[in-house]
Amino acid sequence: MKKTSILVVFALLFLSISSSTVWAKGTIKLGFEPGGNLSTNISGYMLGYGVDYGFSVAGEYLHNLNEQVELGGGIEYQFNRRVKGLDTGFSFIPVYGTLKLHAPLSEGFDSYFTAKIGYNYLSLSESLQNLDYGGGFFYSLGAGIDLNTRYAVEVEYAVNRAELGYIFKQPFNYSKIRLSAGYKF
Repeated sequence: MKKTSILVVFALLFLSISSSTVWAKGTIKLGFEPGGNLSTNISGYMLGYGVDYGFSVAGEYLHNLNEQVELGGGIEYQFNRRVKGLDTGFSFIPVYGTLKLHAPLSEGFDSYFTAKIGYNYLSLSESLQNLDYGGGFFYSLGAGIDLNTRYAVEVEYAVNRAELGYIFKQPFNYSKIRLSAGYKF
């Protein structure tokens, strides 16, 4: 399942890159998450774990509605990250819609705010493959700066939700801060 997910993500990114009309307003982002928090509710008990740092790659396509608003969508692949204190890991693949609002804070300073909402797929490391699991809701809020016509930097708070369990599925929530650098086509 994990290898299939990775292949699907990279195939979609390759198809998107090869189509020049799609990437007329596309962006590829490389992200770094310095850590995060994982929480789950098992048999009525809320459990929380720290999560090690992680990396991600995302592709987005945005369409200008006017000078201040862009609307579009994207897909992100989060590389496997480890849960602190446990010998296990996980990753998510969110597919989302995104809204970008340009809000210059001063003249010559092209800043913006983003909101993303969508669905994400959960992928577990091999040590947890016997669990029953499923994807769930994804959302994020962020802010960024367009450095010029090609480069941007961004910071966002994101929450990935899913379900997992042996008999009854329980909520599985991963929240994080992501720092990213993007290249616009």
